Amino acid sequence: LTAGAGNYSAYSVQGAVGGPVIDNEIGWRAAVMYEKRDGWVRSVVPGVEPLNGVDALAGRLTLLAKPNDSLTAQLKLSASRSGGTPYGAHAINTDPSYARTNDPTASYFTGNIGWFDNGAKFAVHKEIRSDNATLKIDWQLSPQATLTSVTGYDYGWWYEKSDDGGLPIFVRLDDPNTYFSSVNAFSQEIRIASHDTGAFGWLGGLYYARESMHATVQFHFFDGYPSAFVPPPGSPAPTLYGFDEYNNFDQLKDSRAVFFNATYALAPTVTLRAGLRYTKDKVTISNFYALEGGLASPGATTAATGTDPNIDATTWWTQTIGASPATYAFFQTGVAPQSQGVVPEFGKDTNNVSGKIGLDWKPGEGLLAYASISQGYRGVAFNGQAYNNPGELTFADPEKLTSYELGLKTELWDRRAVFNVAAFHYDYKNQQFLDAFTLPGVGGTLFHTINAPRARIDGAEFEFRAKATADLEIFSSLGLMSSKYVELTLHQGQCVIGTPPSCTGGVPRICCVGNKLIQAPDVNASLGVAWRVLHVVAGDLRLFIDGNYYGKQYFDAFNTERDAQGGYGVANARIAFEKTGKLGYAVGAWVKNLANREYLAYALNQKDADTGLLGFDYALVGEPRTYGIDVTVRF
Repeated sequence: LTAGAGNYSAYSVQGAVGGPVIDNEIGWRAAVMYEKRDGWVRSVVPGVEPLNGVDALAGRLTLLAKPNDSLTAQLKLSASRSGGTPYGAHAINTDPSYARTNDPTASYFTGNIGWFDNGAKFAVHKEIRSDNATLKIDWQLSPQATLTSVTGYDYGWWYEKSDDGGLPIFVRLDDPNTYFSSVNAFSQEIRIASHDTGAFGWLGGLYYARESMHATVQFHFFDGYPSAFVPPPGSPAPTLYGFDEYNNFDQLKDSRAVFFNATYALAPTVTLRAGLRYTKDKVTISNFYALEGGLASPGATTAATGTDPNIDATTWWTQTIGASPATYAFFQTGVAPQSQGVVPEFGKDTNNVSGKIGLDWKPGEGLLAYASISQGYRGVAFNGQAYNNPGELTFADPEKLTSYELGLKTELWDRRAVFNVAAFHYDYKNQQFLDAFTLPGVGGTLFHTINAPRARIDGAEFEFRAKATADLEIFSSLGLMSSKYVELTLHQGQCVIGTPPSCTGGVPRICCVGNKLIQAPDVNASLGVAWRVLHVVAGDLRLFIDGNYYGKQYFDAFNTERDAQGGYGVANARIAFEKTGKLGYAVGAWVKNLANREYLAYALNQKDADTGLLGFDYALVGEPRTYGIDVTVRF
């Protein structure tokens, strides 16, 4: 049982208990966790809760049954509920001269704010649920073969309203964006594996998965201002404010696979490994429709007098995507599909054969050299952010990866140390990623999942762990990586700076061959020590220190320099007094991000003319320094 408290009014408790129901036949274990913490992104708007809050409860129950020597069954049931305030967006690279208000001398932006601050005008608590069940059965059919069945079920629910701009502005930009999705997923795997069969070993099986999802998204842009979206004469709401978007769809994924892996001992020290997998996927989209519109009135113009974010503002909608072409002639309140109806059911079927082959060599005790070639596959991805016209109803093609790896694993100094090294080359075909683009004719950022036809990564990894003395352990790792897009044409010729579409006198986009892959730093490293500082009869005083370093990384395929995160390091520490034995306990104090390092966890270019023309870039900042104490009792 562990209880803890920390800064940002954090407190947590977690515990686990278990034991036998019938000795050597049935056992159980239950675990529960609760954590609550105030947010650490502070809004400069009075009365708004800090963002990035945590309010999470989770539990798990495990049952293990072994009725005889040949049969074992394990059932895991888990559930979690998560609330707290949503992510706190942080605007960077704001343009103080950018104005889009009724007053041509006014600006959206009031100036710089603190790194861990933003200008969110709402902080509606999110609602996330997850329920899971997994049943694993192992049945030894014979002394040489075991049948394994793994059955899984997952249910998820996500509802969130968030002020995604989070801008330091003096006028109201938009109402909260609303996100909702629910997922039901079932999977079944059956496999047979050999054991004690001599030089030749094998494993073969079947896999089936079915996932259904319902999703809706509603965006609000510029709700305080007259919109470029003008309804036709005679409409119920002749003047609209802002530009709002909504879509609704159901997605069904069906995946089936058959696989076979084998090993063969070519010699006492050499083993050949190989495998093959055939996958057939089907994605079906139904009940899709999209709407666009605006508010009948601009609402409040300042954050302080803004409306309750739990009450949706009245939006007048016209259907843009449906079974028949859009007319933009009919506006109504409510988000139900209009006369065009829903898009007829459509989908995409794909199949793939992937394989792997490798060789292991054990030239001596504590030494393993290996080489492998393997293939990976990710199925199609539907563009769920289609709002403007039926041409946006697209799928990103399947992503394929071929990986080449050479490695060496060693045990040194009577197994008191481990040194591992690996070199790898990754070839990607149709790598999937999210691209941002400007909403035509209006401004604002939209997204779609697209493919990079070819990309590659070359790299090496090093790991060293050692028990230097009876009281001191050292952990370290180093990763080196060189990545680039080999073939990718993205927004070619579109305006980066200037007025679309002609870009006269502006700067056109040239992208992206030779650019680095998204969030792929050239260097990453870690170093840690675990030191038993003091040993007395009552227990041990232990000190743990670790640090991680990450090289420069980009957050988009354009390699936007102003949004790039330079190299940075984060250090953490913990000191604890521990007593072992039948009744054990530990009392500790910890700190994360010891130096309160400021860094970007994510950034989105939406300032350029071809990525939103919004006058700022969206960012999520890394967690600040946190610290606390905890007490653990074991019995």
